[in-house]
Amino acid sequence: MSARLVGLIAAFLFGAALIATLIASAGPPTIVVPSNGVTAGGARDNPAGAGALAELRSRTEMQRWPGQTTGPAPTTRALGPPASGPAMDGEKRAQEWWADRDRNRDILDPPLYRKGLSSLPEPERGVLMQPQGRSWREVHNDKLAYGGALYVVGVSFLIAVFLAVRGRIRVAEGESGQTIRRFSAFERANHWLTAVSFLLLAATGLVILYGNGLIRPWLGARPYADLARVSAWSHMTFAVPFVLGVVVMIAVWTRQNLFERLDWEWLERGGGFIGRVNPPARKFNAGQKLVFWSVALGGIALTLTGAGLMFPFFWTGYTGMQVAQTLHAAIALLMIGLIIGHIYIGTIGMEGAFQAMWSGRVDANWVREHHRLWYETVASHGVPTGAKRAGSIAARIASFSAGAAIAVLLAVIMVGAFQAASTNTSEHAARSNPSVHLTDRLTSVGK
Repeated sequence: MSARLVGLIAAFLFGAALIATLIASAGPPTIVVPSNGVTAGGARDNPAGAGALAELRSRTEMQRWPGQTTGPAPTTRALGPPASGPAMDGEKRAQEWWADRDRNRDILDPPLYRKGLSSLPEPERGVLMQPQGRSWREVHNDKLAYGGALYVVGVSFLIAVFLAVRGRIRVAEGESGQTIRRFSAFERANHWLTAVSFLLLAATGLVILYGNGLIRPWLGARPYADLARVSAWSHMTFAVPFVLGVVVMIAVWTRQNLFERLDWEWLERGGGFIGRVNPPARKFNAGQKLVFWSVALGGIALTLTGAGLMFPFFWTGYTGMQVAQTLHAAIALLMIGLIIGHIYIGTIGMEGAFQAMWSGRVDANWVREHHRLWYETVASHGVPTGAKRAGSIAARIASFSAGAAIAVLLAVIMVGAFQAASTNTSEHAARSNPSVHLTDRLTSVGK
């Protein structure tokens, strides 16, 4: 199957997904309907009966008023028992509320942040109302979720279209049979450490962000709960090897990724992707430098916001947590789209590019075409080239295996660290029991 045909098929699939996402995003804002239970879909999910759940849904739908209702006004009042008469429209309902403003004061008053006193140990437990949470929920469930999906699917669609039109970028003069070492075994192992960690973080993060709406309906509540739990723990544990890989990348490659005037010429000429002439570049061209700095700065931002989420309310309150979560998800989605492009160029998009991180050696003609200035520097220093050899599979995957193994090992170590640091069952029960904090140590009253 040719690369263009693969691109055409992928463009059709991603195009359909993009249209479906656009249609879904054009609907009314998502509103979270409260539930009376914890076992979704089962008999115990609604111990008060079907009528109570319908009441909750109807009252929740009233958040859309005015102008956002998807159908007739709910046949229930905002307060008190269900209405016995015919359904009234939103305007009449608002007039009814206003006529009895004392009874409906909690609806008519502007939402205020309210904090009281709680016997629970965490200060945030005393927050009774925080209206900004509804704004955050709208951003999280609609703008961020649909915007991120449109961006990631849209980038994938454009890449597929480019592949279908341009085809795979070949080595113009063909492979020479001589190879030049591009990356050391250490650099490749660290690259795979970072890559494996990021891919697992991306997969588990997408489950956390989209799983409830996309996976839970067909997988079922209980299996999805297990998947979500594993994803949440894996997301935290694989953050450590990812951060380590990013730090090593910054230490090893920063000097070679500093921008210079030459990079602007590379960008102006489309980096050889538009047209057939490759602009001159050093060991890292402008596109690779953009990827490097995006991963470096994005990795730092994800680390800072992720640390705030891993230790909730340790540094900040509700507003800070909501900002951190929004920034963390938005930056992660941006990086996912970027890495999709990076993976495309390094695999099917460009002939000979994958060998740089697979075996560490690239064909001399490939270097001459895509990194001419670096090739001239290597040649002027008399760096020896080697005959192209297939080598054993074990030798070629050694760096990949080392990076992946280190990532998994660090994640396992973090699981043990989290378990050692977390409270046991009895301590957790004590922290959740208000009476514990009223205990007199001398008389043991309250135990």
